[in-house]
Amino acid sequence: HILVETWEFITPGITITLQITIVAFIVSLFVGLFTALGRISDNPILYNIATFYVEMFRGLPLLVIVLIFAFVITPAVIDLISGSFVDDIAQRLFGVPSDRISTTNLRTRDIDSVWRIMFAFALTYGAFTSEVFRAGIESVGQGQMEASRSLGMNYIQTMRHVVLPQAIRNVLPALANNFVFLLKDTSLASVVAVPEISHLTRQYSSNHFRYPEGLLVLAFIYANLTIALSMGVYYLEARMQDS
Repeated sequence: HILVETWEFITPGITITLQITIVAFIVSLFVGLFTALGRISDNPILYNIATFYVEMFRGLPLLVIVLIFAFVITPAVIDLISGSFVDDIAQRLFGVPSDRISTTNLRTRDIDSVWRIMFAFALTYGAFTSEVFRAGIESVGQGQMEASRSLGMNYIQTMRHVVLPQAIRNVLPALANNFVFLLKDTSLASVVAVPEISHLTRQYSSNHFRYPEGLLVLAFIYANLTIALSMGVYYLEARMQDS
């Protein structure tokens, strides 16, 4: 009975956990791809900006990044856009009631903690994903690039039609593993009171003094989610080896 009660209290957080994981991962793919292109660019400005971003986000603990996004960057951005034309657009984006938009400015509390966490995870994993993409692009033989250019393709066409399809195919297992790691790292969202499964577990355990039951249910949920995703990774790798 106690485990059932614990389960019913914690499981609503699965939706938030998966929402953070999926949205942050999709955004990180785009961020990582464009950063990887900057990392292999001959343009020194693009290269240095991309390199600085990668090294900074890879060098900071994820927990520190989460706290910075939640309590430093978000308030700073709100102060920057407050009162400007971007303010009204941002209020609509973050769900501020339409009857309030014309009379108020966007406030920090209007930005849900889930959004802050998504951006923190997306930019952090974008740095790691960029290195995955860069390795994949560099794994494609330089001869294919030269052959494509000799056929009249420009750089963008060559990357789009020749290099990137092969590179993405080569790095799919690594990207899938990043997805699994991101799912587990969403537990750090609990430090800013995002109602995902780790936060709900801590809330339930502290309110009812049932830490063993709460932690056992939490471990069971994470284990099943990660096992299911890992099986998907193994299936993906098998399909790629057969094809």
